[in-house]
Amino acid sequence: MSIKSEALRYLGHKDQNIPDDQMQLMDSVIEETLMVAEPKTVHRIFDIERRDGRIVIPADIDLNTDDLKRLLIRSQAVMLIGGTLGLSIDRKLRYYSKTDATRMIIMDAVASALIEEVCDTLQSNLPFEHYTFRFSPGYGDVPLTMQKDLLRVLDAGRRIGLSLTSSLLMVPQKSITGVVGIGDKELNRNRSCDGCRLIEQCEYRKKGTVCYKTN
Repeated sequence: MSIKSEALRYLGHKDQNIPDDQMQLMDSVIEETLMVAEPKTVHRIFDIERRDGRIVIPADIDLNTDDLKRLLIRSQAVMLIGGTLGLSIDRKLRYYSKTDATRMIIMDAVASALIEEVCDTLQSNLPFEHYTFRFSPGYGDVPLTMQKDLLRVLDAGRRIGLSLTSSLLMVPQKSITGVVGIGDKELNRNRSCDGCRLIEQCEYRKKGTVCYKTN
């Protein structure tokens, strides 16, 4: 799925005919976003051991929530991943929030689609055939506090400039972290909104869509 189609989905467009002037604006924003973004990723891969029903990896991070155990049940290894588009995108979004709200909203959606694409590209370039979907802190029973452990294990601050505020928001804003299972057989790639803590106030669901890729 292209960045444009993903961004349109984030914006709540579902197979509607979009006027030419709006598509031209979308194309302009995509072009600007690609020029401004400074995408960086970091990842580490660990073999999984299982001891007394617990997941054990050679890193100081606990992956033993019910949802992560289900995610990794058929995986032989796990990848911890972080990605960011850099601070320039944050500055551009702040600028447009004061000068052009429409462009800011579109750029926010485009940047969200782009950072997902950046991490998808990283995974596709690695020599593994089967992955689970990326499971991020704050989803299901994985606490947001795990962000601290992920960034520490990844050394993300030094390697890609990714840090956390005291309220656990990522800086730069257009960044993601996640846990991905790796295996030699087909793995679970199906996502659901059911475990998300934001389901009741989710803006995507109000628009009839979801925050993740559906194919």
